[in-house]
Amino acid sequence: MTDKTDLQKAELQKYIGAKIREYRIKKKMTQGELGDLLGLKHNSISAIERGVNSFDANTIFSIAKIFDIKADDLFPPFDIELEPFIDLIQDIRKETPDLDAKDLYFFKKLMEKTLSLSEQERENFLGNIQFVVEYYEKING
Repeated sequence: MTDKTDLQKAELQKYIGAKIREYRIKKKMTQGELGDLLGLKHNSISAIERGVNSFDANTIFSIAKIFDIKADDLFPPFDIELEPFIDLIQDIRKETPDLDAKDLYFFKKLMEKTLSLSEQERENFLGNIQFVVEYYEKING
């Protein structure tokens, strides 16, 4: 596999892991409880949610059944591809190596949201973000 393919796979695992965590929390379920239902230890669930451990298709379908969702709900939307983010994420990692996966995931979600909006919505959205940045800079010098 190439570095780009490895990065895509890692980003997808992080995305799915974050979605699993989101649905688990919505169900007011602990990692241990989810692990028990799947026959896994809670630390395995933690690693899956962080995108560290991979999982097979059966696990995805079992999780979807437990959360009463479609397996597709755990994956990125089809209309937004991860491809445009790969180079950006690599650049961010080079420039700021102290950012963790959570920070990088936030940037990715921010980009996905921006790309999913109409031109007017995007302008408003980015205008609001710009306002927050300028306000932060003003207060913090």
